[in-house]
This record gives sequence, C-alpha cells and structure tokens, in this order.
Amino acid sequence: MGRIICIPTRIAILVGLLSLPLFLPATRLAQEANDYGPEVKSFLELMRHEDDELEYQIAHNEISRPQYQRAKSRIAIHRQAVLNLVKESGADVVPELHIVTAAEVDELIEQGTRALRGVKRGGIINNKWRYIGSVTRGQIFYIFERIQKL
Repeated sequence: MGRIICIPTRIAILVGLLSLPLFLPATRLAQEANDYGPEVKSFLELMRHEDDELEYQIAHNEISRPQYQRAKSRIAIHRQAVLNLVKESGADVVPELHIVTAAEVDELIEQGTRALRGVKRGGIINNKWRYIGSVTRGQIFYIFERIQKL
C-alpha cells in the first residue's frame, strides 16, 4: 500500500526540486575553484562578479538584449579559454586574454583581420599577440593573448 503525503509536504518537496538547479551552478563553481590556485580562484571570482553585474544591467534595462548576449558570451568564452590554458600549462597564472568580435579586431591589432590571415592557433601576430583561437557563439569571437606590454 502506498503512502499518502500531505499537500504541504508535497509542495515543499516540489519547491526543493525546482530550486535545485539554481544552486547547482554555484556548487559546481565552488568545487571547481577548489581545484585551482589563488590566481585562478581570483579570476573565477571576477568572472562571477562580471556575470552578476551583467544580470543586474539587463534586469534594470541598462543594456539591450544584443549587448547582454554579446557580453554574456564574451564572459563565458574568456572564462573557458583561461581554464583551458591553465589546464594545459598546469600553472596558477592567468594570462592576459582579449576576446573580441570581428568588428573589434581592427581596434586591437594593427591591420586587424588582414593580420589574421593564415595564422594558426598559437601563432604570433605583430610580436604582440598570440592567437589562441576563435569561438562562434552567436557571432565569431577571436581570442588573443598579449605577449608584450604596450
């Protein structure tokens, strides 16, 4: 014979199950941060704050939906690129990365997209930038690491 669960208990269980996905990302990030040194932990915290600020801006209509999507993608790409590079190197060092759209490449690199022609992952551009790669997320984002301070 089955048990009868009272309605308030069912509601409490349902609310608990529905709210679980809200807490899982924070738990996952906290566990992930424990796997890294202080530099990477600080970077992950910065990315979390950037994401929180972005959520505040969209909630208060301070930015448009396209601006929100572009910034959200940029944050996610930046975070993942740093974690990938840290995993490859094994060092607790956060490289100076710039994540830019095709329209922004000209602002960052002399001769912009022309300088990118034929450059492969890891290639050096103008002795200042290492090309890390590109990611398509709504639009193409290029990832560069600064190798020389201007």
